[in-house]
Amino acid sequence: MDKVFFLTGAKPPQTGGELYNYQLSQYLDKLGWEQESISLHERKKYLRLGKIPIIGNILASSIFAVIFFKNRGVLVEDHYFTKYLFLTNFIHSFFLGSKIVVLVHLFYGYESNDKFAIRRFINKTIEKIKLYFADLIITTSEYSKNEIVSVGINPELVHVLSPGLDRDKFKSLSSKSESNSEDRKTILCVGNYVSRKGIIYLVEALAKIKDKYLTLHLVGNRKNNSGYYNQLKHAVKKLKLTEYVVFHDGADQENLKKLYASADIFVLPSFKETFGIVFLEAMHHGLPIITTNVSAMPELIEEGKNGLLVPPADSQALAEAISKLIENPDLIKQMGETGRKKIANSYYWEQTGSEFACILEGVGGNK
Repeated sequence: MDKVFFLTGAKPPQTGGELYNYQLSQYLDKLGWEQESISLHERKKYLRLGKIPIIGNILASSIFAVIFFKNRGVLVEDHYFTKYLFLTNFIHSFFLGSKIVVLVHLFYGYESNDKFAIRRFINKTIEKIKLYFADLIITTSEYSKNEIVSVGINPELVHVLSPGLDRDKFKSLSSKSESNSEDRKTILCVGNYVSRKGIIYLVEALAKIKDKYLTLHLVGNRKNNSGYYNQLKHAVKKLKLTEYVVFHDGADQENLKKLYASADIFVLPSFKETFGIVFLEAMHHGLPIITTNVSAMPELIEEGKNGLLVPPADSQALAEAISKLIENPDLIKQMGETGRKKIANSYYWEQTGSEFACILEGVGGNK
């Protein structure tokens, strides 16, 4: 019987990727698997060491391999949070004989805005090395799988395992609230305050609409992202939208459910998403979705059926899409119902967890 070691980010989870990892770990617990979950957020000194080129990375990777993973087992690691520990996979594969399963939520090397070409090249090379030593790679969408395969990874090693919803957590408020005014429409955007989410273009779109009966709720975690958060606050003030935009610095599950239930439209104009659990949450609550027509979004959002797709970084297109919906209440209802039906019997963590357990059994992690 092999023990499963989870190497992940924050606990409790703060991002969609961390929630994905947490839910998979919880499901193994329910099955009675022997496992250990290690938060890299609680081991920051080793990550700082790993940032030192070559020598630091070798030392940090060795420390993690020797101290935290003494016994042979199955290492399940989050690709993003282990980016400074790229030799860990090499050590586990050749010296400890461990099986390695890599969870890929986002390609950090290929997402880098770093203006230095040499550093971008190094990041991409590190990604390839880490994935090369994996026995199995799990990702969340066909888009993401294609991206992984494009760097030379065998497609047979890459499994698509979509995220899900917590059926019990969301069932109590699965229907739209009837408390909304017929006149005032509420837009909800849930996504951390980072530039990749494209929220600044949503704020600009709101200014173009100039509808005094429109309210925008922005929900995100500004921890470690204060620069972009302040940029958004400044834009709201400059565009004279203070009374129309409400900022939420995070939200617990109960308040988040209330925000979903009171909203009319869900908007997230990201430059890139490899899935987007918030889209499932919005569809579960019967909301039409406006998002961009890139990366994995078209896999979930079908143009004209459960939402509208616009080009990224285009505030005018966003404004037109929002106006189209708020001027057509029947379309809002129709798209919302289509989205709810789309996920009615799928996209739940029970299914995702069951598939994950079967995958681990195949690489030697069966109980």
